[in-house]
Amino acid sequence: MTIIQSLLILLWKIGKCFIHPRLINLPIQPQPQLWDMLLAATGTIQIMSASNLNLKALGIRDKANNILAYNWHYMSWCNLCLHISRLHTFHVVRIFQINAVLDILDIPGVNSMATSNKTEVTCAYFLQTKKRYCRMSVKTGRKFCGEHASLEAANQACPTSAAKYARTPCPYDPNHSCFVSQLAKHMEKCNSKPQPLPEYIKENVNVIDSNDEEIKVNLGTLTDDELLAIISRVSKIHSDFVGELPISVGRHPVLETTLASLTESRGSWRHVFQSSSILHNMAQVGVLTSGKSRSTYVEFGSGRGQLSYAVGQAVDLDTDALLMIDKSSPRHKHDNRYKVDGESHASIHRVRADIADVDLGQVPLVRNDTRRLVGIGKHLCGAATDLALNCLYRANNPVGLVQGVCIALCCHHQCTWGLYVGKAFFQELGLSQTDFAIMRAMTSWAVCGSRRAKEHSDAGQEAGEVTSALPGRYAAMGLDIERREKIGRQCKQIIDRGRVAFLSTWPLEAKLLYYVEPDISPENVLLLAHIS
Repeated sequence: MTIIQSLLILLWKIGKCFIHPRLINLPIQPQPQLWDMLLAATGTIQIMSASNLNLKALGIRDKANNILAYNWHYMSWCNLCLHISRLHTFHVVRIFQINAVLDILDIPGVNSMATSNKTEVTCAYFLQTKKRYCRMSVKTGRKFCGEHASLEAANQACPTSAAKYARTPCPYDPNHSCFVSQLAKHMEKCNSKPQPLPEYIKENVNVIDSNDEEIKVNLGTLTDDELLAIISRVSKIHSDFVGELPISVGRHPVLETTLASLTESRGSWRHVFQSSSILHNMAQVGVLTSGKSRSTYVEFGSGRGQLSYAVGQAVDLDTDALLMIDKSSPRHKHDNRYKVDGESHASIHRVRADIADVDLGQVPLVRNDTRRLVGIGKHLCGAATDLALNCLYRANNPVGLVQGVCIALCCHHQCTWGLYVGKAFFQELGLSQTDFAIMRAMTSWAVCGSRRAKEHSDAGQEAGEVTSALPGRYAAMGLDIERREKIGRQCKQIIDRGRVAFLSTWPLEAKLLYYVEPDISPENVLLLAHIS
């Protein structure tokens, strides 16, 4: 045996770990007829090539990109194996489906190995989504792993042990299974086992009226006269009961260092700036104090708790406390920054639950303490604001614990009539549930990207183009972009005015104001309430 032949055999043995498992079983000695058959079967398959691979040098394609036959005089069978291995493994060139070719050739010792090798080493269950077999190990004499044993009738392949190895889906979570004989033990320690709920979690305790069937209105179904009539009514109600909102943009000194370290063009700077302005307005009305009064600041929809973290820096956590409520548990929570040696701060608490299910008065931090409550939230979407207000109302009545509310509002198109706390205000104005649904649909005009459409229109006019960014119907009705955006904001503020009326019955002195400029956030209205 020559040195070259020895090197080729060595390369073959090294490359076996990368080659398709059904090619590993091929004989070590060259079999030209076998590879001629393999070449003949694959020569008609379309080859997908990469630009950085010299296929012409491999003898697969010529300059005209035509498939060529391998030149057996210059390329040995072992070299071919290594090329097949390299190309198939790294997906640079997917030459053929090896399984299909070997099935056609019916090579003794190769096809029989395909099944026996699979079942002896790994699970025989084929994962359709991943287009491969399961890679979990199986026990000797079995075909499937424990995870997939219950999905196939293959357990009966061993009749003597079928009863012993029979599996059943877990009653708590059917996505996994366990042995039938160990079901009782599994149910005691299963991670999916429902845990007893704390006494302050009560399903839909903050839902006002779940019996009202929600009405959805498509503005396209309204006639022009109907749409113009409701717009005229919206403008009058807004003029009489809302008016122009005051602008109160400011910064709180506790976040000045953080703002100075961030770039204004980045989204993180805008979020910190919004938090700073919220703290500024809370301090203006006396609901953000440091050591002057003992308060618990409850953030609804807290997420990572950025707003609570800012409040915690502005107050004295030796006398005040923070409570965050959110139904998810995101990573990188800001309240983790208060941990010392892995232990949470004694005044910082988090409740993982839906706002609709939290009985705030029964939360130990609130029930066992005399601190006043301040409800806060930043971009609390749609109906979540109504749930938060009703949650505070139930804790406030009749004790009178709530001394302030500060919520940055958004996503009015997600409001629902069944959860809305301002129904009494709407009914006083003679507005129905259908009117609420129409106004809710029009709120999207305020933040639906009309500004980009306006900029596109202005750019076209500057270029001398005759363009129109208005849909045909709205153009005919005289509803240009600025008019629709204004109407959308009016609808938002009328819905928010109902929330102000609800807070006024507690009693709290409530108002709406702009806390940042629209270029910082188009959802820039703050609901602020405090004790008179």
